[in-house]
Amino acid sequence: MLNIGACGIDCGNCAAYKATQANDVTKLAELAVSWSSEKNKWKAADMCCDGCTSSRVFKGCKECAVRTCAQDKSVGVCSRCGDYPCDKLEGMWKGFGGDVTTYKANLEKAK
Repeated sequence: MLNIGACGIDCGNCAAYKATQANDVTKLAELAVSWSSEKNKWKAADMCCDGCTSSRVFKGCKECAVRTCAQDKSVGVCSRCGDYPCDKLEGMWKGFGGDVTTYKANLEKAK
């Protein structure tokens, strides 16, 4: 079963999600180091994530504008929104780079 984020990413393929589900504290700590930047210094606990639509998400995703919008509109995923697709979502996809076909297909499945 797919675990689709608000924007259409497959949370089930995310390293933080996989490590959380496996309760792999070592992997979460490794991810915290590799995903940290000058702006954000993550800890293993920050990495814990049950997927975008859950209440326990990677700390870096907590303030995601697309996720917040979907929550505010109580739609879970963007494809359930009357404004889908919107500029906010399409802007995020552009930031991801590459082909957005997979994200769109995931959102259609999650609709």
